[in-house]
Amino acid sequence: MSKLHHVHVYATIRVKVAVTAQDHADAMRQAEEIVGTGIFPVRLLPTAAAVLDAEPAEEITGFLVDEADDPEFENSCSYGAGYQPLGGQDGPG
Repeated sequence: MSKLHHVHVYATIRVKVAVTAQDHADAMRQAEEIVGTGIFPVRLLPTAAAVLDAEPAEEITGFLVDEADDPEFENSCSYGAGYQPLGGQDGPG
């Protein structure tokens, strides 16, 4: 019997940020400050003025699968990119 699952897909994304800098190191520090402020400035569409573009990279690094009818997350499981359970987990069931 099928049931609703919530799947968190951990994907690498590319975020293009515009900064005015003295050199590459300064540019990277400024971009990291914009992207790493704790409130990520991108939600499918850029939300910070300095973010010019964002798109998914072609890499998925892992998954977290929750069963919707499992409020205590007892059947949740983390998986690698190849769908193998991580951390000694065997998966639900």
